[in-house]
Amino acid sequence: MEKAVSLLKSLNFSESESKVYLTLLQNNPMTGYEASKLSGVARSKVYNILESLRDKGAVLVSKQTDPVHYSAVDIQEVIDNFKYQMNDRLGDVSHELQRFSHKIESTELWSLKGYENVFNRCRRLISDAKSTILLQVWEEDLPLIYDELKQFEARSGNLVVILYSKDKNYDVDLKHVYAHGFEEAMLAENRGCRWINLVVDDEALIFGHIEPQNVEVLWTKAPSMVFLAKENVRHDAYCLRLIDALDEEAKKEFGPDLLKIKTLF
Repeated sequence: MEKAVSLLKSLNFSESESKVYLTLLQNNPMTGYEASKLSGVARSKVYNILESLRDKGAVLVSKQTDPVHYSAVDIQEVIDNFKYQMNDRLGDVSHELQRFSHKIESTELWSLKGYENVFNRCRRLISDAKSTILLQVWEEDLPLIYDELKQFEARSGNLVVILYSKDKNYDVDLKHVYAHGFEEAMLAENRGCRWINLVVDDEALIFGHIEPQNVEVLWTKAPSMVFLAKENVRHDAYCLRLIDALDEEAKKEFGPDLLKIKTLF
């Protein structure tokens, strides 16, 4: 119940509205008195709450009974109404604010903060990609951009993914996925942090660490930064292809776990 209330509050329901709506949803139909009693919302407030829910399209009222009966609208219909209203508002906002829009100087290094914000930007870049995508990503984060990657692969095919997985789970339905295989060593070198490296069309880059409590990455179109990030992904792919091709010879030379391959000095 607590989680459901929290989710409804994220849709602009008040706590009292959430409690009354959920109570009705489980006990349709009800009188205002019954809704108050079961939801814990004071009787002095419940009728205003019910009217507010009615205005939101979340409650139906039957005036053929005495006392009046209230019934919760199916949650899917409520969600569909919310989507329609939100899309309508977003369209108005987009139309009105476009005239204020000014392009960011993309050759500078710009900081993006917050997990959702970072992957929203990744999705946008992938959706707008025209020719190539080079990507280093962890298994935990891949689902957030997977649909966009599949769509890009279908229209272009020029997609390379270096996939990291602590559990060695590399089974992904994308054509050119290279299992990194050195995750434990890489995590040890990077304070246990994951990271993302996304290069789009050889001209845009998102790179940075994904720490448990602090997600902050860089976004830029600076040519030198994009070049370095691009070559990083390419050389990972080259090396992983060689290791896979050599297989037993590579294990004989660098050990069964191939960790000696990382010893440079």
